[in-house]
Amino acid sequence: MFRRKTTLPARPPIPSREEIIDDLTQATTNYVVFKLERKLSLSDNDDAFDLPENLKDADSIGDKEFQNPDQSYIMVAAFMEKVDQLEKYLIGLEKSKEKLKLLEENLLSDIAKVEEEVKKRSET
Repeated sequence: MFRRKTTLPARPPIPSREEIIDDLTQATTNYVVFKLERKLSLSDNDDAFDLPENLKDADSIGDKEFQNPDQSYIMVAAFMEKVDQLEKYLIGLEKSKEKLKLLEENLLSDIAKVEEEVKKRSET
């Protein structure tokens, strides 16, 4: 029931920038981590935006270059559209927030007025 707490080994030191760059330059393009990351990123179905079907199919990419310039342009254009939409939504939210603050102030002042009237009526 009561087990001993397992002691974790000490955290390894964070590699320096030079060590990271050295590891990346020595890695080959068919290194397993790059292949796994590519397949995982392409198999996610909860993307923020829809990709063309030929970009979602990891098997069609194979050992070829990840994508051609046209596909890159399509992805960047879709991303930029989403950024623009998000900026518009943010502006709309900020305007709504300002309106709500103004309404809150008006409501609080109206409540204070009603409270004063109730006090005056109760005193008389």
